[in-house]
Amino acid sequence: MAATLPSELSISHSTHDALPRSRVPSKSALISAMKVSSLLASSHDGRAVHARVVKAGLGTDRFVASSVISFYSSCSDLDSARKAFDGVLVKDVALQTALLIGYAQNGEITQARALFDGVMEKDVVAWNAMLSAYTHCGLPLDALQLFREMQMSNCRPNEVTLIGALSACSQIGCLALGEWIHGYLRRHPEVRRTTTLNNSLVHLYAKCGKINAALDTFLEHGSRDLESWNTMLTGFAINGCGTSALSLFSQMMKLGVRPDRISFVGVLMACSHFGMVDDARRCLDCMTRFYGIEPSAEHYGCLVDVLSRGGHLDEARSLLESMPCEADASAWGALLGGCFAHGKYELGIEAAVHLIQLQPLEEGRYVALQNLYAMVGRTEDALRVRKVMCDMGIRRSSGTSMIEVEGVVHEFLAGDL
Repeated sequence: MAATLPSELSISHSTHDALPRSRVPSKSALISAMKVSSLLASSHDGRAVHARVVKAGLGTDRFVASSVISFYSSCSDLDSARKAFDGVLVKDVALQTALLIGYAQNGEITQARALFDGVMEKDVVAWNAMLSAYTHCGLPLDALQLFREMQMSNCRPNEVTLIGALSACSQIGCLALGEWIHGYLRRHPEVRRTTTLNNSLVHLYAKCGKINAALDTFLEHGSRDLESWNTMLTGFAINGCGTSALSLFSQMMKLGVRPDRISFVGVLMACSHFGMVDDARRCLDCMTRFYGIEPSAEHYGCLVDVLSRGGHLDEARSLLESMPCEADASAWGALLGGCFAHGKYELGIEAAVHLIQLQPLEEGRYVALQNLYAMVGRTEDALRVRKVMCDMGIRRSSGTSMIEVEGVVHEFLAGDL
C-alpha cells in the first residue's frame, strides 16, 4: 500500500513542503511526516522535516524523537539517529527500542546488544527486536540463547517472538525446540496463531525432514495465504517428494490460488530432486505462457540442475549460454555437480573455471578444479591451482557439524576431541 500524507498536511511534491508554513506544525503532523519520509526513503525530505522538528522545539520529545530515529535508521545514517536519541533527556523503553531496531536493521549487532543490555525494563518489543536482529544476521545460536533468557524473565513471548525463534531453529535444524514451541502454542491459545507463525512451523518441520508433521501443520490451519502454499510446496521439493509437490501445485490451481515466482521455483526444485526432466521443461514454458512470469536466473538455474542431474549436460551447457539473464554461481555449480556425477570432466573444468571467476575467494571452487585436473591427468595444472590457492591465502577450512542434545545445539569442528 502506498504511503499517504496525514490529513492535516496538504498534498505537495515533498513531505517538507506539505507541512503548514503559516503556523508551527503539530506534534502528530511532524511524526506522520517523518514516518512518510521513512517509508519513501526520502533523505532530503526527512532531513527537512527534522529541521522543522528542531525549530519547533520538539527534538527532545520522546515520541517525535522515535520517529526521527526510525527515519535516520531507514537511511542507514546511524550517527544522526544516535544524536536524536542522545538529545532526549528521559529515555523510555520505546525510545531505546527504536534505536535498537535501527542498529539491528543495519547489521550493527554489537551496538544493538549493548543498547539492549542497557534497557532496564525490557518489553516484548525490545526482546523481539534483538531476537530478529540475530536471526536476520545469521546468528541463530545467539538468537536461541536470547530466547532462553527471555523465558527466564518476566516477559512472555508473543507470536512475533515465536516466529523469530522458529526462524533460528530452522537455520540450524533445532527440531526439539521447534516442537516445544508448537506445544507451547497449543497450551497457550491466547497467543495468536497467525498464518505467518503457522508457515514458520511448516518450514521448520520440512527443513528438519519431518514432512508428515509439516503437512499436518499445513492442513490443520484453516487460513492459508500464498506463502503457506509455497512453504509446503518447497518443503515437498527439498525432501524429494516430487509427486506430492506437483499434486499440491495442481490443488493450488483448482482452488484458484495464483502462483508466483517462488511457486515455480518450488515446482522446479521438485522436478530436480525427482529427476522429472520433461516436467521441468513444461513448467518453465507454463510460467511464461499462462502466467506471464518471466523466468529469473533462479528458475533457469533450477532447470540447469534438473538437466545436469539427469545427464543432459550438453543441453544444460547450451541453456547457460542462451538464457536471457546472466547465469549465477548456483547454475554453474549445478552443471559442475552433474559433470562429476556423469564423468564429464573436461566440461567440469570449464564449469569450475567459470565458478572461480564468479567466486574468486571460494575455496571449494579451487579444490574442485584441482581434482578435475588430476582426474584427466593434467598434474601440472593441478599443482598450479594449488600454488594459486597458497599465494592467495586460500586454505581448506575444517568441516563442521552440529548435534542437538536435549534441545541444545552443539557445533563441532573436524579434529575436536
